[in-house]
Amino acid sequence: IATTASGTHLSINEALKMASGTRPVLAVLDDNGIPLYLGYGERIATPGQRLALIARDKGCTHPGCDVPATMCAAHHVIDWAKGGPTDLNNLALVCDHHHAMVNDSEHGWKTVMLGKDSPHRGRIGWIAPTSLDPTGTPRVNEKHHLAGQIATEIEISCQQWGARAA
Repeated sequence: IATTASGTHLSINEALKMASGTRPVLAVLDDNGIPLYLGYGERIATPGQRLALIARDKGCTHPGCDVPATMCAAHHVIDWAKGGPTDLNNLALVCDHHHAMVNDSEHGWKTVMLGKDSPHRGRIGWIAPTSLDPTGTPRVNEKHHLAGQIATEIEISCQQWGARAA
């Protein structure tokens, strides 16, 4: 049995017929009313995609933001409403504050997936509004990626130490 938002009970077949041509919210509940699944068409990232985003992004991707992954939403780099797919190469973790800053206005920030020509390939770049950065240079958040920074610093230190020892 399906229950509509207004409380009407229908068969699953009737509910599917009613929902054709729309983007319905599907909530599957257990016997105690606990949600087992919540989906909105194909717009919502799957649990597996969320885990992959946590592994890749580790937290909000906006440069300098230290909000952890548990407090972030899955953001579509190319907006869902503009045909952007719900695929890992089009998703990024973003906190609510920074998510609200992404828009097409002259004051809006943009997000891009960085390509193979970038040292941050596969990560999300943020482009500030022209008034803040006329160059439009994509920037990444390094706050959640300290291990890579530490490894680079150790490598540089070792190279310097080796040069001095010689």
